[in-house]
Formats: sequence, C-alpha cells, structure tokens
Amino acid sequence: MASSHGSSAIGIVLAAGHGTRMRSRLPKVLHPVGGVPLVGHLLRSLKDAGVRHIVVVTGHGAEEVEATCRVEAGDGVELSIVRQEPPRGTGDAVRLALEPLTGQTGTLLIVNGDLPLLSPETLGALLSHHENERAAMTILSIVRDNPTGYGRLLRGRDGAILRVIEERDATPPERGIREVNGGIYAVDLAAVRPALAAFCYSEEQRIAAGGAGPAEIYFPPVIAPIAAVGGKVVDWVLPAEKDEELQQVNDRVELSIACDRLRHRVIADHQRAGVTVVDPGQTWIECDVEIGADTTIHPGCVIRRGVRIGAECEVGPFAHLREGTILGDDVHIGNFVEVKKTRVGRGTRAKHLTYLGNGEIGQDVNIGAGTVLANYDGRQKSMTRIGDGAFIGSGTIIVAPAEIGPGARTGAGAVVTRGQSVPAGETVIGVPARPLRKKPPAPPESPPGGS
Repeated sequence: MASSHGSSAIGIVLAAGHGTRMRSRLPKVLHPVGGVPLVGHLLRSLKDAGVRHIVVVTGHGAEEVEATCRVEAGDGVELSIVRQEPPRGTGDAVRLALEPLTGQTGTLLIVNGDLPLLSPETLGALLSHHENERAAMTILSIVRDNPTGYGRLLRGRDGAILRVIEERDATPPERGIREVNGGIYAVDLAAVRPALAAFCYSEEQRIAAGGAGPAEIYFPPVIAPIAAVGGKVVDWVLPAEKDEELQQVNDRVELSIACDRLRHRVIADHQRAGVTVVDPGQTWIECDVEIGADTTIHPGCVIRRGVRIGAECEVGPFAHLREGTILGDDVHIGNFVEVKKTRVGRGTRAKHLTYLGNGEIGQDVNIGAGTVLANYDGRQKSMTRIGDGAFIGSGTIIVAPAEIGPGARTGAGAVVTRGQSVPAGETVIGVPARPLRKKPPAPPESPPGGS
C-alpha cells in the first residue's frame, strides 16, 4: 500500500531483545517466516506504508541483525541503526532511536520487530487516524475476550486515554478491561522528545546518580507527560478480521503459527492470480516467489524464496525448488525432483527422482529419472549446460563443469565426466561416457554355388 505519509512518517523498529524463550543461538528477529527474517517483514511493511526513513534499535546479536537489516531494507529507504546496550526496555530504546533524528519533525511509527504478519495497510490506517484526529499520540488497540498478558487502556471520564497499566500492576477491576495495548504507536516527534526526557534516563545518567532511576524503562508511560501538556492521546482499534496481524513470535510454537498463517496468505495470493494449488495444507511456498497463470502446484512441494516459475507449468508432487531456480513456461518438474540455481527452458521435462543443481538447461529437454547434476567437487560448485532438445537417459550423472550439446543424447546410466563436452546430436553411453559407435554394415554374402 503506497501512502501519502512517506514524507513525514519515520519508522522505529525495536529489535534489541534477547528472545530467550526461542532457546536459540540465532537472535529472535532473524528467525525466518516464509523465508524472510522476522525483522525483514517489519522493514517491508513500513516501506510499503510509505515510510522512507527507518531506525532499527539492535542489541542482542547486533552485528548479525544489523547486517540482515541492511540487506532486507534494500533500496528506497534511509536506514539508521542504533544499539541498546544494555537492554533497558522499550522506552529507553525509543530514546536511543531519537538520536539520529535530531532536527527532524513528523510522526514516529513505532513497531516491535517480532510481528511478521503486520500489514502496510494496517500501518497506513493507523497513520491516517492519527492525522485525522490531530493527535499527539495514537495507540493501536485491540479488544480481547481474554485480555490476560496485555496492558489495559485506562480512560478518564471524558474517554481520553490516561495511561496503560500492565497486568501485574492492575487491580481486579482493571484486569477486567478488554481493550488492551497492541504495542504499536504513532506519535509526534515534537511531543515524544520532552515526554521521554521527563522520566527516561540514560544508563550513564543513572549510574552518575548513584543508581537512581529505573533500570528498565517502558514506552507507554510517555502518555502521562504528553497528556499533561495538553497533548491528545487516542487509540485506533484494530478490526477483528485483522487480529492475526498481531501474532507475536516469542517461542518456537508462536513461530510455527506465524509461518502457517503467512503460508496460507501467500498461497491465497497466488491462487487469486491464476495458479492452481491442489492442496494448500500440504504445500509450502515462501515469500517473493513468482508463478505464472495456469501453473499447477501439486501437494508436498516446497518452493523457496525468490523462485520464478513460468505459465502453464506443473510442479510436484513432492518437488523442492530452491533459491535461484527459474522455470520457463510449460516446464514439468515432477515427484522427488530438487532444483537449485538452475534455469530450465520452455517445454523441458524432469519428471522423477532427479537433482538439478547449478545448471543451464535449454528448451524441450527430457531429463530421465534419477539424473544428477554433480555440481560440487568438495571445493567449489560448477555449471552444467544442456542444449535445446537434448535427451538425458535415466540414471545419468553429469559431473560439472560439463556441456551437453543441442540434440545430444546420453544412454541410461552414463557418467559424463568433469570437463567433458558432448557435441550436438551425438549419443554417449557408459562409464565414462563415450560416443556410441554404430557397427559397420555386414559384408554381403557370396551367392550360392560360388564361381
């Protein structure tokens, strides 16, 4: 969703947490959902909502997270990175995020880095509501029948939001409030700077004061100082049908839930574009996959991020298409075939039990069952090239680098050795593969009776 907010909205992504419940060496925000790291989804949604400057706050695994953010942010966005060391809560994280924004004005859009399903449409709607209300701060809120675990929104008699109270601090009546904090905020820079300064101390200031001041500072308390100077604090209620967008990822169970929900979303988009997915429940298609109209994806297939599939293709069942795979139109990739970093030309068939790695395969090629492009020699991976109209017999092994010319054929079980080039139209057989020599014609028999 393109947005008119891009010139004034600045995104802040909070990605400093340890994610201890993941029980992983990998920082939580780098765990993939649909082939894209958690934090990458937030960067995408902010960009698609029109945000052109994003500040990412890192902490645990900072170098890995920062490197990933630079890749995932791509072009068209100004990316700033600040580190929160030690971790001291969301309020302190936002305070640090303001440092590269000195002299700037506009609206901050603050999101957590563990919400991979959050859509740009939702962020755009939040920003529009914030502007239409002329608010100093807008909280994305949700209504929960069971609000356990969430901070409750407390309002005054006039309906204005006074503060967010965490469950552990709430009284029994307050715990009964069903309107809760979704943890996403739109707030004016001019309002948040002094509000944070009112209660948020740097670690250096806290130590200089003999340890006075809170060791962990959360963001919602900015509501009070903003309201105290007349700032308008409102909420925008997330529509119930968008509830899954706030699916956080705190452990492996929630990771699998997010993956499954995104998978169904991705597959539905392909189906609406004219792709037949026979059984979405048994099909895995990651983000950034292109599939042409009238292609059929059979059950059990795994199609990784960035794969490109043409029109009127047939894939599977139980095919694995990995990164760098490009299939032309009318290509058939059948059961238990794996393709990686290989371009396959129009009309080619690889129907059974085959590995195609690091290849350039032409048009109308037949790849027999059990074919292997042996692309790795223990040190490096090399290319195999197969020309148009070639016929690769069952059980052929082609040791890269190697080349099969147009119209050439390999016999069943042939091994084309490293560096070998099979000329156009030639047939090779055996181990190692050698040209098939036709037997010379038998000499004519002598006429009966002799001379």
